[in-house]
Amino acid sequence: MKRLLLLLPAILLTTHICASENKANMLPLIPYPQSVERQAGELQLGQQVQLSVASEAVHAGAAVRQLLGDRKVEVSADTGPAVALVVVEESALGDEGYRLSIGDEVRLEAQTDTGLFYAVQTLRQLLPVEPQDSYTLPKLTIVDTPEFAWRGTMLDVARSFLPISYLEAHIDRMALFKLNRLHLHLSDDQGWRVEIKSHPRLTEIGGASSVEGGRSGFYTQWELRDLVAYGEARGVTIVPEIDLPGHTQAAIASYNELACQGVTNLSTYSGVEVGFSKLCLDQPDVTYPFVEAVLAEIVDIFPSEYIHIGGDEIKDPLYAEFISRATKIVADLGRTAVAWEEGSVAEMDNNVLLQLWNDEYDIQPALDRGHQLILSPCSYTYFDHGNYDGQPDTYTWCRKEGVPLERAYSLDPQSFKQIYGVESAMWSELVHTDETADNRLWPRVITTAELGWSPLEARDFDRFLYRLDALRPHLDALGIEYYRPPELGW
Repeated sequence: MKRLLLLLPAILLTTHICASENKANMLPLIPYPQSVERQAGELQLGQQVQLSVASEAVHAGAAVRQLLGDRKVEVSADTGPAVALVVVEESALGDEGYRLSIGDEVRLEAQTDTGLFYAVQTLRQLLPVEPQDSYTLPKLTIVDTPEFAWRGTMLDVARSFLPISYLEAHIDRMALFKLNRLHLHLSDDQGWRVEIKSHPRLTEIGGASSVEGGRSGFYTQWELRDLVAYGEARGVTIVPEIDLPGHTQAAIASYNELACQGVTNLSTYSGVEVGFSKLCLDQPDVTYPFVEAVLAEIVDIFPSEYIHIGGDEIKDPLYAEFISRATKIVADLGRTAVAWEEGSVAEMDNNVLLQLWNDEYDIQPALDRGHQLILSPCSYTYFDHGNYDGQPDTYTWCRKEGVPLERAYSLDPQSFKQIYGVESAMWSELVHTDETADNRLWPRVITTAELGWSPLEARDFDRFLYRLDALRPHLDALGIEYYRPPELGW
């Protein structure tokens, strides 16, 4: 990486993501910044710097200190160039934007701690991973803001459980690429993963089950609150999903009264079929108190503005009424609901976000009513599908050729209307180990980061590969067991 930085031309070059920019002139950054202005010369960082951090920059300050410590750069009172984290009032930067200036000093500016944290991540990518005696940085100014507010990844921990240690590692990896939403699919037919104190059998029974070959388990409320804080320190909001009113066999096995009378399938489930289970919507005096109790505890655990209520793959004449009532329950708890796009048939406030997973679904009526979308079309963003055509133990139901890296990168969010954000998903029916999860997620998740942050004119697959190759040492340093795309020669 240091070699790449030394190749940067020592001339004044201003680029607002020129599509014809030569690969060798590009900074090794993902997502690529909105605006880069390079100046002649370089800054040499030795083994000491003078560090100043604004008092508001709690998380960014911790991040820059860790970065310097990892690179064996000491903080001195009077030796070495200055590294300054400064809070500024500049509305154009928004809540997540930043300015990174490298001249005779390194200056990071933003309106918020989050913006400064992202500036630190850009600096982190500009530095080599391995400690060195000195570091060469190009003189430049980067001004950067994200295209979309929601830049997410979804992990299905319900079919097959992922330990807290993996979720923390995943958050660390997300942070490097400015991903900011970790959507946890916490309940499904095969398992219930979040402690609900008013309904302890949900984890006593539902937490002990999983898809065949997968892992069971559950998270205590204490563990999840700790995870929320871990994410907040790294710019990542944890968004919980309780899938309702379908995909509920684990709940029904735990509390049989949630099923309608006459339903005989009341046990836990380890298969992969979908669409067979549902809460009994004909028994509102049973169903809605359960939903209210669960969502009240979810809101108490997770401070996220948005709470996902699922709502996919169910047929019931009372379905639309349920979605309307469930979104109102979330609103009455002071939050805003997210539902899969099928929920668009319900009458609900237009601030409810809809997550679009079905490429062919007619979402226009919902757009006409003012809803915004989280964009997750399965043929581009479902990373339980293969890295390549025919990869073993991957799905093909949405796209039989899988979702190769170039396919994932080719999604054009700007061609859709009313987009709030972009999110890729990994369902875990066939993902039973940490290593398999890494293989399915990485490096494809990095495309989500660029699609969610960088402007359309920044995107070119060949140049993306060039930058991804330069950042491979960062993936190795994070311990990722990534798939090795043949186009990268890894």
